[in-house]
Amino acid sequence: MKYITVVKNDPESKKIEEKIKNSLELEYDPKDPDYVIAIGGDGTIIKASHRYPNAILFGVHTGHLGFYANYTIDDVDELINDIKNNTYECHNIDLLSCELKTKNKTILLGNALNEITIITPLKTLTLDVFIDNEFFETFKGTGLCISTPFGSTAYNKSLNGAVIDTSLSAIQVTEIAAINSNAYRTLASPLVLSSNREIELKRKNYSEKMFVTIDHESKEIDNYVSIIIKLSDNKIKMACHNQEDHLKRIRRTFLK
Repeated sequence: MKYITVVKNDPESKKIEEKIKNSLELEYDPKDPDYVIAIGGDGTIIKASHRYPNAILFGVHTGHLGFYANYTIDDVDELINDIKNNTYECHNIDLLSCELKTKNKTILLGNALNEITIITPLKTLTLDVFIDNEFFETFKGTGLCISTPFGSTAYNKSLNGAVIDTSLSAIQVTEIAAINSNAYRTLASPLVLSSNREIELKRKNYSEKMFVTIDHESKEIDNYVSIIIKLSDNKIKMACHNQEDHLKRIRRTFLK
């Protein structure tokens, strides 16, 4: 078996990385690892999931929130033992896929663990929203945030979106600074959809440029007809020793 570490650039995280490297008798392979050990905060774990989407991901929390991490600084010996003795559990986490449709072809832009946003920060964005190929509304405003259940506690939460239990497989659509008037009327509320739904955002104004963010990555989009967002067939494999209850995870992250 092979592994790689993805580490936040701080002394505590580097110290833990050194301990893990000295303890694991596995091949260190940055190209095709079986295990990825992400040491840091949620941002480190998300970056690791993008770099190595097919590996089993172990998260060690040394950052601020640690919502994704299943191991703490005090659990490093347990993590090492879990890898050595194959005593970890593995849970699949949903991803969103984002496809760009041009006049001639469809391009996969990427998969998101937290959310995908479509925004025009400097001017008003206008999009026709279709769900399962049926027209739903015309959106006018800064943008839309589409999130997974895990991602519902990230940017979506700051937009007053709902926090969704991660035992559910769902997609949430939350508006970013919508304009509601006699000319344009939106739902003006977060919309939670079942996992088999497909969202298509069709270009209303062809002079508009916009940005698509896929977790921490941002892409400027110009030549497009529509963007399709749905749950990906791929999933992230997240390792743990004992899976923490979702409500306990929310409480320790936001309330305790």
